[in-house]
Amino acid sequence: MKILLISTGGTIASGKSAEGLLPVDLGETLAAQVPGIYKIADIDIVDVFSKDSSNINPSDWVSIIRCIRRNTSYDGYIVTHGTDTMAYTSSALSYLMRDIEKPIILTGSMIPISDPGTDAAKNLEDAFRFMEALLAKKQSGVAVAFAGRLIHGPRAKKMSGKRLDAFKSVYYDELGLSEKKKVSILKTPFIDRETLCKAGTSADDIQFSNEVMPIKLFPGFRTDYFDRIIDMRPKAIVVECFGLGGLPYIGENLLPGLKRAVDSGILSVITTQCPEGGVDLLAYDVGQKTLKTGAISALDMGFEAIVTKLMWLIPQMPINEIPRYFTHNFCDEIESLQLVSAKI
Repeated sequence: MKILLISTGGTIASGKSAEGLLPVDLGETLAAQVPGIYKIADIDIVDVFSKDSSNINPSDWVSIIRCIRRNTSYDGYIVTHGTDTMAYTSSALSYLMRDIEKPIILTGSMIPISDPGTDAAKNLEDAFRFMEALLAKKQSGVAVAFAGRLIHGPRAKKMSGKRLDAFKSVYYDELGLSEKKKVSILKTPFIDRETLCKAGTSADDIQFSNEVMPIKLFPGFRTDYFDRIIDMRPKAIVVECFGLGGLPYIGENLLPGLKRAVDSGILSVITTQCPEGGVDLLAYDVGQKTLKTGAISALDMGFEAIVTKLMWLIPQMPINEIPRYFTHNFCDEIESLQLVSAKI
């Protein structure tokens, strides 16, 4: 198999400096320290940029997409990436690369590749072994390879800033496992290759909106905060609610503020602060009242998948058309069976 290794920096490529870790190693240096990958694949390497992933922005997602689209002769693509925003990148690529019927795997590490005890070599070699297994099954899509697990791109979430098994698959089974250099593929995600999917789309035509504002509730969140948010005129808000998605309406009654946001043309999405369980606005009185404001349930989408989906959809259509696509399952970022429970 012929694989393009795309280097973008991150902890895996970092070295010590007077001001802390900074990306210093390029792709050739990384690959040279994991010689086992050359026994698995025929590898070419390209350095797209070298950043701590906290500094990555949507234009960098476009750079990665452009690199892949301009190098169509490869069987698959492995992207080394910092862990802090890897889940955002994997979600964004999942939506934009549905027409590429080849595997794209992101990986990185919690410890730089040159440091003792690094997890970088294992993660990178696992990525190549997962790639080999995916190609054998003719399975495509975007995934994250980390700590022996293969996680579906729009379902990946970084759960720890220190543990080597930093990533978890949110509301979704893992795609594969690696044990003692043997990998198994356990699940094949659904990918809609037609809806809002233009084969061969140039990266130069891709836009992401940054007019998305997350709002994390807390007990005592002031009602007038919504007025200030409306004055800022974001295109969309993502309200991180309690439990299965309810807003308080006794004491600080947030329902009128949310209704004003909806009536002002701000796309209002309801998600949960809980790491598991998703949103069900029918389960409780507070949820049903929230749903009646006209806000949209994010169902079981993870936070990164929600934000990047909105960033991708907003430039493509009027705000009033987005709800039907926001709850559409493009690449198993959402459990379609839950759509029934979102209606009242």
